[in-house]
Amino acid sequence: MYYEYFGLKEAPFSIAPNPRYLYMSERHREALAHLMYGINSDGGFILLTGEVGTGKTTICRCLLEQIPQDVHIAFVLNPKLDPVELLATACDDLGISYPAGASIKTMVDRLNEFLLAAHQEGRRTVLIIDEAQNLSIDVLEQLRLLTNLETNERKLLQIILLGQPELLTLLAQNELRQLSQRVTARFHLDALNRGEVHEYIKHRLTIAGTRRRVFSAAAINRIFKISGGIPRVVNLICDRALLGTYAENKLQVSSRVVSRAADEVLGQNRGFHATPVYAAAAVLILATLALFTFYFPSAEIAEFNTKSDELTQPPEKKQRLAAEPDTQLVVETITANISPVVNEIRPDSSRYLDRVEDVVGHRDAKLAFADLFTLWGLAFEDQTIHPCNQASSIGLKCFSNLSGLKEIKNLNRPVVIGLNHQWVTLSQFNEGVVTLISGYREFQVSAQELAFAWNGKYTLFWRMPPDYKRPLTLGDQGASVDWLASQLAVLDSMPPVTVPEYNFDLRLENRVKRFQQSVGLTPNGAVGVKTWIHLNNIQGLDIPLLNIGDG
Repeated sequence: MYYEYFGLKEAPFSIAPNPRYLYMSERHREALAHLMYGINSDGGFILLTGEVGTGKTTICRCLLEQIPQDVHIAFVLNPKLDPVELLATACDDLGISYPAGASIKTMVDRLNEFLLAAHQEGRRTVLIIDEAQNLSIDVLEQLRLLTNLETNERKLLQIILLGQPELLTLLAQNELRQLSQRVTARFHLDALNRGEVHEYIKHRLTIAGTRRRVFSAAAINRIFKISGGIPRVVNLICDRALLGTYAENKLQVSSRVVSRAADEVLGQNRGFHATPVYAAAAVLILATLALFTFYFPSAEIAEFNTKSDELTQPPEKKQRLAAEPDTQLVVETITANISPVVNEIRPDSSRYLDRVEDVVGHRDAKLAFADLFTLWGLAFEDQTIHPCNQASSIGLKCFSNLSGLKEIKNLNRPVVIGLNHQWVTLSQFNEGVVTLISGYREFQVSAQELAFAWNGKYTLFWRMPPDYKRPLTLGDQGASVDWLASQLAVLDSMPPVTVPEYNFDLRLENRVKRFQQSVGLTPNGAVGVKTWIHLNNIQGLDIPLLNIGDG
């Protein structure tokens, strides 16, 4: 309600992860550089810690956008798992199959096979675990054992742990000393300093539409002192301070109003009591929010959410941990080459586009999958079962991965994604604009903005070949191999294969490699999910595509 009063187009201090407001300080860039160094190193553990609200999730999103194409990523968002559940989660994210009720040994063996195959293809594998301070000692020990998977030249798995400072205390325990010794790079993300808080507030106000000095220097200094430089707390105080200044009919936020605003949002006893004008403004805001919520209810999707942080936790001053001596020069080099685009104001590509933060999706994931079934010309009839189970019963299969829009464009299939703590279906991708659907609602947003706002996880349907159980490799036989040989014969304008029990030999493997290279996949000769998805395109099947144009 105060936007127009201060010359703003929108709320500048929302705590929602709006990519247009992304601000990265030098230490954020340095933290990102450490993670990039870890991705390119020879295995072990990389550690990124920081207080609640300092921007660890923001850095992780930037990391996902800059990961090279030759890197497999598994991302664990909920670390409160036992060792078996953790291994199952990692295998699921990497597309590794395993039998129901598989033991730790079985899953480790499957994972080792995958890592060796990836290494032979020149690809690396990285496991990222968020909120790692919640890991149990048993799980951390299992993670340490995973880093024993190696060749004579290098370790096969890189593990990145993101967590709050409690993670440092956890790793300092004597029983975890072997794991701690395997940390090849570590970085503690401090809060913003006083100068950065000034720049941060100015940055967000500019993007929201004004270059006026809405906050006095004294007010910003008070914000820094109260917030400790934690961006999320800065946002909460600034938003309430703007409301208070508006209620007092003033044009600039004072340090006095900041103190009162902090009392309200942080619950600290600073002697602030709501005056009638503050109370009236608060009632009006609550009524407006209630009306907005009635029409646009908020969503809470557990699977795509990271664990909620407590906003009222007081900041603690932590000593910044220096990088390992042998990594510092490399990190400085990477820092200098990180793309500065994240600090720029990225204008909308067209005025008609919707903003990412305005996309309204489903609160129930199954409703988004119902939209996906509709795109396939099917009905999600029994929503008491998992959508992937129903898909399997009609010849489709779910494929979930953590990647980026480039991979989705390559696969050319509609996908279900999590966005704004809700679920939507990405149905089209054309000229840098993506179409998102939610029931009867349709939103068109900039692909660039979506890439920054989305956590990278997606799920799609694909058509299975006959008797499909696992990826096909040399020496395999069966209905899936017969089907593969027939489809490649069609592609090569050759007579169809009619001999049953066709053998997956070197000649067929070479044909597979040529096909993979032609569609932009790594030509490894193994016929996995992504290869089957592209093979579906030459089968003349009725399959929904993204109608990809230049973008």
